[in-house]
Amino acid sequence: MPHDCGGRTSCDNLCCLCRTHHRLKTFARGWRFDLLPDGTLRVTTPSGITPTTRPPGLRDLDVLPALPAPGRRPGAPVGPPPF
Repeated sequence: MPHDCGGRTSCDNLCCLCRTHHRLKTFARGWRFDLLPDGTLRVTTPSGITPTTRPPGLRDLDVLPALPAPGRRPGAPVGPPPF
């Protein structure tokens, strides 16, 4: 919640924005920025498009698949090494 609308000046009410997005949030009409308790940021444009961003660790695993374990080549067989 913006400070001028009664929002608190505390870490749980802060959102890190670049200069362009801060200006949209502050001065442009029709833009809405919603910071959810888990750190997800929802930005709704005047035309109704709503992209979301999530902090590292909360990103959707279907969109960003896990990296292979350290030392294992992608596509290498899984299991103990042959003797």
